Amino acid sequence: MTAAPLPPLGRCALCGHHRHLSAHRSTRDGLARNVCTSCYSGASLREEAGHPVDWDQALATGSDDDLLRWLGGDL
Repeated sequence: MTAAPLPPLGRCALCGHHRHLSAHRSTRDGLARNVCTSCYSGASLREEAGHPVDWDQALATGSDDDLLRWLGGDL
């Protein structure tokens, strides 16, 4: 039995860290962005709650501690 391959490595579109990535398709603009697991979860939860994800601000910020701010503010 072979193990499932890991997602590709790359720079996350939200946090900017070099991690394993998955394609997240935004429900607001329909664009797919490669994000790490924690950013994928955060972005999905925000969009499901009806809140926008500020993808442009995310690229300009920079640490894991700022994830909620990247995603558009506290719920």
